[in-house]
Amino acid sequence: MAQGNEDAKELHDRCNVVDAHSDLLACDVLWQHRLDRKGVIEKDWVPRMKKGGIDTRVTVIFNEAEYLPELALKNGLDMAVVWHEEFDESPSIARITKFDDIENAKKDGKIGLILGMEGAEPLGNDINLLRVFYTLGLRMLTLTHALRNCVGDGAHFFPQKEGKVGGITDFGVKVIEECNNLGIVIDVSHLNDPGFWDVMKFSKTPVVASHSNCRALANHPRNLTDDQIKAIIDNDGVIGMNCCSAFVDNENMDLEHYLNHVDHIVNLGGIRNVGLGFDFADYTYKYYIYTAEEIQAKLPNVAPVKGLSEDEEVPNVTEGLMKRGYSDEQIELILGKNFLRVFKEVWK
Repeated sequence: MAQGNEDAKELHDRCNVVDAHSDLLACDVLWQHRLDRKGVIEKDWVPRMKKGGIDTRVTVIFNEAEYLPELALKNGLDMAVVWHEEFDESPSIARITKFDDIENAKKDGKIGLILGMEGAEPLGNDINLLRVFYTLGLRMLTLTHALRNCVGDGAHFFPQKEGKVGGITDFGVKVIEECNNLGIVIDVSHLNDPGFWDVMKFSKTPVVASHSNCRALANHPRNLTDDQIKAIIDNDGVIGMNCCSAFVDNENMDLEHYLNHVDHIVNLGGIRNVGLGFDFADYTYKYYIYTAEEIQAKLPNVAPVKGLSEDEEVPNVTEGLMKRGYSDEQIELILGKNFLRVFKEVWK
């Protein structure tokens, strides 16, 4: 093995590597439980995460559009219950609800899982449900997905016919304020531009964009403009780099173009404000539920990034950053310390 690869592996293993966004709970584990299969994470996901050196991961509650709005709360509660049940069946994972849990999981050689929510649809317009989900473990809230909900308007994946676009609603302001009070990290990924700027106005704590890239490099409404990136830098928040090809570069779907997004944020002054939020969407779906044709229908223009298409390839990020001249200290920030800083500051 080349010395560079050995150095990269040693550094990668030493870091607490954080993936700020994974759909594995919603897209796989819930459905496996409904088929009466338990310990799914231990059997199917821990080996992959260990090979990739992933130490801490945000696993999200998420509802497909066909379940909205009627089943959003039921599915959300079901996913929260399943998340808790998995810890009883999977000894290699640790439940994360406070910052010390992250450090203890790393020390014990376990993978720490954080409960997030992608799209506030399970809350409906009932602010009390936010406290219910907090009690169940919720520590990060992505306010919208691609559609409009009671909090605000999401950024569409493709152009849509619609009326006047809005930002954050009055209920959304209450959600932001209650997240600040409870200690829930606010996530602006998937918000439209007006909603983004509303969050930056109303939030009193650092915010994250858990799985968003740079619009200057991939012109997609799901990505962030330079002004938005600078606002998150000023807010002392973090942006997690998404490896879905549509948000990286549909013409050049490889690790190098993924890392270009890291460089872009760093060049804007964001070495403390960039992290990882892989959103391995097609990878998460394909192993258990959908055929390749169904995945393509659900996720058009989303293809694997060569060299970063699944958990096992995460160490390639560390090696790539080393080749680009990043110092060990800078790589440690990108791989996890930046997100850990926000968690420590926001969580109560």
